[in-house]
Amino acid sequence: MKLFSKTLIGLALSGMVGTASAGVIKFEAAYGADDANAAAAAFSDSTYNGITETFDDPINSYTITNETYEASGATGDQATWVVGGSAFETSVGTFTMTAPNTASNGNIRNDLLMIEDDTTGEFGRNMAYDSQWLDSNDADQVTWDIIDSNYNALGFFLSDANDQGATLEFLFSNGDSSTLTFKGPATGDGRQPNGNIAYITLFSDVAFTGVNLLFDNGEGNADGWGIDNVSLARVPEPGTLALLGLGLLGLAIGRSRKA
Repeated sequence: MKLFSKTLIGLALSGMVGTASAGVIKFEAAYGADDANAAAAAFSDSTYNGITETFDDPINSYTITNETYEASGATGDQATWVVGGSAFETSVGTFTMTAPNTASNGNIRNDLLMIEDDTTGEFGRNMAYDSQWLDSNDADQVTWDIIDSNYNALGFFLSDANDQGATLEFLFSNGDSSTLTFKGPATGDGRQPNGNIAYITLFSDVAFTGVNLLFDNGEGNADGWGIDNVSLARVPEPGTLALLGLGLLGLAIGRSRKA
């Protein structure tokens, strides 16, 4: 599977999860192209009856709020996009900009999420393959409202997240939550390098009903991310899930070493 070259906005990854919910069994990230690809393959091998959003469908396949196209007369990476909107309703749920960028960095439309491709994308969030992705456009906060279904697992590629600092929170409808914090380098300020790539996975022992992910980049950071190949799927019964939570990481590492 091919990748972006950059990671998403509001994610924090450590492999350590702050959890107030018994429903989440595993919530973690695999960093770097090799481990991210291996984690994506392991997710696919361990789940079934899934759906994947690639953001490559024709524009008219999405329900878009506040739709706009390329800014007239503007130039540069931040002035072009495939299509923009304050919300995108996709096959895996609705992505909404809930708090626009509060830093002054010259963005043409800070109020819009954007579908980008390798001719329009900016600041290293271009993917390493011919495809489109959803870009946060440096938003301070983006919410992904997951479709109500029998799915209890999710996985996606995230690019260029946490080079300025960010968190990802998974929220259940009953108020329980789990927070994933980005794992930083062994030394330094704990942030990922610019242009980083990760694959995020979450497994739960309850179905996703009325749940969402909150990507929180903080105020004034002017930092963005890209997300692609977003998958919702099913995993085995809860007893098997407990074993899966222990074994999936080993499977991903094994694939990476073989590669």
